Amino acid sequence: MQALLFNWLMLVGISHTILGIVVVLVAHSEWVSPYFQHLFHAFALTPTPASESLIRSLVQLFGPTVASWGLLFCLAVYQYRTFGTPAIKQLMIAALLIWFVIDCGLSLMKGIYGHLIINTLAAIAILPPLLLLKPTSKESDETTSAEAHPTRK
Repeated sequence: MQALLFNWLMLVGISHTILGIVVVLVAHSEWVSPYFQHLFHAFALTPTPASESLIRSLVQLFGPTVASWGLLFCLAVYQYRTFGTPAIKQLMIAALLIWFVIDCGLSLMKGIYGHLIINTLAAIAILPPLLLLKPTSKESDETTSAEAHPTRK
């Protein structure tokens, strides 16, 4: 079960990396025009060539952030699984919750309901497996904790 959780979380990270690269490649294509039309509508803006180019470029710039997040996520999952440092898992959960609450709140405020669906699916794909993931050995968890906090036994 633990191997399945680990592999699933690694797949989520790799998928984000691929998705981020795809966003860079398709942001200025007609293929994603309906998404940008939805954004203009949500913000009550009339698209002009300049404003559409700007928003497509901003979304395109977001692609590398998503891609790099995916790699860092894989690293954090691997480090937690290998060394069992509790802070890694705790900070990953905190980061997930910060992203989820703020992104969903802003999406709700602007009526971008598609983001709520995507965010909820992503959170469900990450949070339960992450909560269930354990280090490869209980000993590594105890050793890491004792090294980080020598006064704890």
